[in-house]
Amino acid sequence: TEQAQGQTPFAVVLGCADSRVPPEIVFDQGIGDLFVIRVAGNTAADDITLGSIEFGVRGLGCPLVVVLGHERCGAVTAAVDPASASGHVAALLPPIVPAVEAARATQPDDLVHAAVRENVRTHVARLSDLFPDVAVVGAYFALAAGTVELLR
Repeated sequence: TEQAQGQTPFAVVLGCADSRVPPEIVFDQGIGDLFVIRVAGNTAADDITLGSIEFGVRGLGCPLVVVLGHERCGAVTAAVDPASASGHVAALLPPIVPAVEAARATQPDDLVHAAVRENVRTHVARLSDLFPDVAVVGAYFALAAGTVELLR
């Protein structure tokens, strides 16, 4: 009832479409607390996503943007092995591939894990440039542990 007349979120969350990672539950928030945009791979790569974030920041006055990546992300996994992606899923990969290549250069033991984190950092940097008037932070959700880690 409190939110029926207008939204009052305190943060925009750009999260993955993965059904195991609903930001309201991950961050223990209620209706109207978060302005959530969900896209596979949590990428800020197209005008629709960027326009949604801009509405949250400029239209609703959110002072915080969180880019939320997660363990075992299917979109990042597909970007690690693009030949496995077909149909429209392949369209998700171009904004993630640079993060995969950056992670690959460090020769990690777990490329998907490293690429998820690098993907978050890549999109935090992009959004920080586009929205310098708000705080933009990255976070990583560990599925099995149910914990969130802020990324630096």
